[in-house]
Amino acid sequence: MKKFLVIISFILLMTLGIVSCGKSEESNKTQIDETNNEEQQINNNDEKIEEEKPEEEVKVEEKEIEYINIAPEQVRIPILMYHSISDEDPNNNLLVPPSMFEEQMAWLEANGFTAMNLDEALESMETGKVPKRPVVITFDDGYLDNYTSAFPSLKNHGLKATFFVITDGVDNGYYMSSDMLKEMQAAGMSIENHTANHLELDKLSREDAYDSIKRGQDFLRNNIGSDGNYLCYPVGKYNEETIEIQKELGIKAATTTQGGISSIGDGLYQLKRVRIYPMSIESFSSIFSEYIY
Repeated sequence: MKKFLVIISFILLMTLGIVSCGKSEESNKTQIDETNNEEQQINNNDEKIEEEKPEEEVKVEEKEIEYINIAPEQVRIPILMYHSISDEDPNNNLLVPPSMFEEQMAWLEANGFTAMNLDEALESMETGKVPKRPVVITFDDGYLDNYTSAFPSLKNHGLKATFFVITDGVDNGYYMSSDMLKEMQAAGMSIENHTANHLELDKLSREDAYDSIKRGQDFLRNNIGSDGNYLCYPVGKYNEETIEIQKELGIKAATTTQGGISSIGDGLYQLKRVRIYPMSIESFSSIFSEYIY
């Protein structure tokens, strides 16, 4: 009898072991299947990500423009001159805080101003066909914050602008990168020449002045895809020799730091600009008083 009980106990233990192993194998199989399913899902997601292409940069939307026709010599276009869009130093009058810049761009849009590139501005000056409320927005030097702060605001308000860059500084981390400049150009902004090294052109030999302008132009053409047809004089300095060099290089016009509203009577290589510094929106709007009827 005792031997019989031992045999029965042994059989029961074996049966329980087999069932337990079966469940364990089934559980392991389930875990393996779930792991495989998760891996497959991850792979599928990765394939979807690889298949997705980045969205193309949307250009500034062209709005319907109201033109007037007047004598070319009567065309007057305010060309705004910005530098850095930053909060870093409130005492630096070359810096305009981003919130103030945003307010100014919102005002231009709300009051129906047409932001023009320099090709369009020159055509208006030469033909007399000009938007009723024209403006050219320019930036000097090519600071990184032009991309991070100014560019989003311009796009948000449907305004185009021209960025004069010091080409030796491109891709150095302090100024905008080549990729940023190409992105901005694809979105309807203009990238133009502020020379290669930002030296005062009237103090250079003709050879050095030519080199500074030409290297800047070549960089824009070879690396950004810009024609480099416009120049901004470093510190506003130029002379007759500088103008001769520009004509040799096919540069159409140049901007100065001389204050005032621009017209063809000033000369295409001596275009005036309005320096924008920290100011109230009332002071900013007063710049355009002759266009607000």
